[in-house]
Amino acid sequence: MRLTTSILLIFFCVPLVAQHKFSISGTIPAQYKGAEIMLSSNNSSFSPISVKEKNGKFYLSGEIKQDYEPANFSVQKDNKYVGNFFILIGAQDMKINIVKLNMKDFLNDFQSFNIPFNEEQKEYRRLTRPSADSAKATFDIYYDARSKHLELAKQDSLWNIISDWREKLLIQRIKFVESHPDAYISLYLFNKEIVNGNHPVSAERLDATYNKLSNNLKESDLGKSVGQYINKRLSLTVGHVLPNFSFSTDKGEHFELPSSFKNKKLILLCFWSKGCAPCIRKIPTLKVINEKYKSKGLQLISISTDAKSDIWFDSLNKYQMPWLQTCDLPAYVQGDRIQSLLNVVSFPQYFLIDATGKLVYQNEQLNDDEDLTMLQKLLESQLQ
Repeated sequence: MRLTTSILLIFFCVPLVAQHKFSISGTIPAQYKGAEIMLSSNNSSFSPISVKEKNGKFYLSGEIKQDYEPANFSVQKDNKYVGNFFILIGAQDMKINIVKLNMKDFLNDFQSFNIPFNEEQKEYRRLTRPSADSAKATFDIYYDARSKHLELAKQDSLWNIISDWREKLLIQRIKFVESHPDAYISLYLFNKEIVNGNHPVSAERLDATYNKLSNNLKESDLGKSVGQYINKRLSLTVGHVLPNFSFSTDKGEHFELPSSFKNKKLILLCFWSKGCAPCIRKIPTLKVINEKYKSKGLQLISISTDAKSDIWFDSLNKYQMPWLQTCDLPAYVQGDRIQSLLNVVSFPQYFLIDATGKLVYQNEQLNDDEDLTMLQKLLESQLQ
């Protein structure tokens, strides 16, 4: 009897994960006869589901762990994908009647019924699509200019246009999120296209937008994960101590930051790459800064993010920077990449830290200008 009781106690103490059943039924035109309809999770929360159409109809069913899950709905015919689009699925019976398919999400033509936040998604696309298309078109021109090695001035001009369009797009995305603070789609899009988007957003701006979301959204699994990430970003802002890291230089020297530089007053970390035109343009300014302050307690460390060491070495030979040089590759950096540790996603970036590792300046956070005027004034005031 005691054994039986113990087994029952063990059984009932096992935590159970709630499962929510869903179904998607629908129709598909005759031109897609024999097609396979598939539903897959965008975050691996459920196993892929597929079914063959039958007499122009299909039916999919399964279980999800959360109230809503992002999913990819796709159609394959003759072993080729003919349509693909994103949907949020909920614990309910849903319906999709396909009219015409396209591999570009926004060009698919279909009617949907009882799909969660379907109208909000349409509103989001109407609001953001023009700016997104303009930003992409300008980026394609910029990429072509880079591949043809056009002069840096033209590349910079194009990049400024891209930045303007991306800022407009960001404002539109934030406006949507703040207009729908209780909708799960807002949290999903905030995480996908703002927090993890293609252009950097300051930690303070992320935090301000996140705090406009409802408490229910922030307490969801995704909400908690996003909140933790933003808190990490906030810990990398001016006034905080940065994570320690170690690196080797192009000359084989080994250093740990900040312990190897106790004899220095300030350390300037310079993130750059060969293909970054603004990075290259700032090298003369960095040379002036190094020459002026190296004897007054400043240590410069350039951190290349080039994907191959031979590209990095070619750049070192070309630009001749007389201070410590490392490359953010496993051969030169132990543990996590420095770029990841400091959340560097755009270039150039400059981090000025004191001997304790505390961040006292960061060019993007302080919105410094092209000539690094704020940095130079700070160095002048602290390194007499």
